[in-house]
Amino acid sequence: MIVLGVDAGGSKTFAVTVNERGQALGFGRGGCGNYEGFGLEAAMAEILRACRCALDTAGAARAQVGCFGLAGADFPEDFEMLRVAVCELAVADDVHIYNDTRVAFASGTRRGYGAVVIMGSGMNAAGFAPDGRECRLPGEGYLYGDWGGAGAIGPEIIHRVMRAHDGRGEPTALTPMVLERLGAPDMDEVTRRLYRDEIPARAIAALTALVFPAALGGDAVARSIVERAAEETARAALAMLRRLGLEREPCDVVLGGGVYKGEGPLLLDLVRAKVHAGAPGADVLMPLLEPVMGAAILALEKAGVVVDDAVRANLQAGNDRLITPHAWPGREAHASKPDGEATTDNLGV
Repeated sequence: MIVLGVDAGGSKTFAVTVNERGQALGFGRGGCGNYEGFGLEAAMAEILRACRCALDTAGAARAQVGCFGLAGADFPEDFEMLRVAVCELAVADDVHIYNDTRVAFASGTRRGYGAVVIMGSGMNAAGFAPDGRECRLPGEGYLYGDWGGAGAIGPEIIHRVMRAHDGRGEPTALTPMVLERLGAPDMDEVTRRLYRDEIPARAIAALTALVFPAALGGDAVARSIVERAAEETARAALAMLRRLGLEREPCDVVLGGGVYKGEGPLLLDLVRAKVHAGAPGADVLMPLLEPVMGAAILALEKAGVVVDDAVRANLQAGNDRLITPHAWPGREAHASKPDGEATTDNLGV
């Protein structure tokens, strides 16, 4: 038996094939799999590219079960549209569509209930109760109450260095770091490039990686940005737990996305303290598995497989061998960047 797990987001799509023992058989990568980015047809093409590579490597034409964690699967009509589109790809006999928060939660939880907060390109959060109840934020950006992820933190860094430059804000160590990253001689040149739309949003989002070493070095501006990210994380997690009546119960709070893998312990230490203030029984967890392996776990469960410690050990081995080098280029000696550029998933780290 072969099952297929897929995690498709705003900057990349990962797909993995595993057998009933949890052994990873194939891996594939594609570009933006969120239909809200470049349209449904383009998203499906990237998802198909990743799936075909994972299936071909496994020597399979299609999987028995496929679980797809898709950014952009937000409203009932999204799920219906995406299910039809994924079924047309003909990569799995039994197709299950989830919001990407669900596969991120599956990658880190052992209890199976609690909350998940994602800060990658954007931010989102969801909660899952033992009785099957679920809740989720819209995850549609600032106008919907969201703040966080590289899409918010990167612009906040630009905002703060601009204020430092013109005298409205305090000086910050982020200024020379931003200039170096953007290859600009001074802030006047950054201003000119921004005005002429010569700095793409992707490059601004990738500045997020700079806030962590600056905060570690004692920079007050950088620390305030990290503190805000921690506050927003805790608020989102606690809101989900309260809506499900879990704030006083032992539960898991899973953190997913590249922001939480920034340099140093400050962000995670602050998140844990703030979550525990409102939910003292919660375990705040950084998953050892990438979200695509969470999709594989859900696919195995849909296929009737009990995901026990032995299966998890195999999943972890496959994760470390096939996926981590692509998710975090440079973290392994043999890894290299597939696309030759920083992404908002690795935040330039």
